[in-house]
Amino acid sequence: MIQRFMIPGARGSSVVERPAELLYMCLAEGSQSEMPRAMHRHDDRAEIVFIREGEGTHIIGGREYRTRRGDVLIYNSGVLHDESARAEVGIGAYCCGFRHLKLKGLPVNHLVPDQGRPVLASGEHHDAIEGLMRLLYERVGQGEAEVCHHLLQALIQLVGRLLERPEPRLEVPGYDLGQEVRRYLDEHYAEVLDLAGLAARFKVSPYHLAHRFKAAVGCAPIHYLIRRRIGEAQSLLIHTRLDVAAVAERVGYRHASYFTTAFRRVVGVTPGDYRRRYLND
Repeated sequence: MIQRFMIPGARGSSVVERPAELLYMCLAEGSQSEMPRAMHRHDDRAEIVFIREGEGTHIIGGREYRTRRGDVLIYNSGVLHDESARAEVGIGAYCCGFRHLKLKGLPVNHLVPDQGRPVLASGEHHDAIEGLMRLLYERVGQGEAEVCHHLLQALIQLVGRLLERPEPRLEVPGYDLGQEVRRYLDEHYAEVLDLAGLAARFKVSPYHLAHRFKAAVGCAPIHYLIRRRIGEAQSLLIHTRLDVAAVAERVGYRHASYFTTAFRRVVGVTPGDYRRRYLND
């Protein structure tokens, strides 16, 4: 028999000033990963996503990441994120949503600083993180609130271990045109915008603006704008009773037919089908 003892006074890697309250657990796999969840954010919660299998592309906080099996994704409250799987392999993932978390030195519902790493390789903690996610998903389904509370706190501490690893030093310029344009699109996505107008506003050529945006974010500015609009549309379709024409106008499309075409191109189904399929799952 081998005994292991706790070190007296040992504390977790993250100093918790207020514990998190679990809101939901999701398991996405198979056909569910075929419908991308475009640009959106949660102002009242944070999320931890664990990729069980597959590969994809995620834009988090204005930067694009290639993600794969074993990655842990952190969505702080208020951070825009965009999720899409590689069509030929898909993605299977757990998603854990929670609120009220307060870690020392960070705003409420933040697991990492605003300039910190939102994508982490689970490495040697892969099995433990997947096991905690699986248990949380199972126990939520059984209504075991107290068990879920403690499992969530353990998950947060384990993710904190990943954040202790040395972070590569990156050169951060004082002014990044691509990120400035991205922030402008995030706030003005519902307005009439095109590449020429953006270039004129930032006093550069369209080619230069597109080049700097692609270098900073990982995609073309108009591609980002479309996904930003479609992401907001998905949220409106899920959480409101607005009809499709009203949703289209709310996110910047003056003609519902153009909106439906763009939505189908990004998500793979029409807005009406998306609403029905999502609410019926």
